[in-house]
Amino acid sequence: MAKRYEIGNDFFREKILAAMLFGFRNVKNPSTVTVHPELMVKIRENFKDKVISPKQFGDVEVFCGLTVIEDVTKEKDYISVN
Repeated sequence: MAKRYEIGNDFFREKILAAMLFGFRNVKNPSTVTVHPELMVKIRENFKDKVISPKQFGDVEVFCGLTVIEDVTKEKDYISVN
């Protein structure tokens, strides 16, 4: 049940949050978020100094309470809650 979202620079934070909330709503017991590394760089830049910004806990990165998995095999705008 994959949905595609075009992520541009307009309303970037809102689109990321919408994708995360959609994932939380549709996935039972979410545990990870899979993101393309280039998109994760944009997320880190845009959410810097925000309450929900990605956080490092040792060698694990957490975004919106979920462990981040960076997957280079996915498309550059790929984000998925698993």
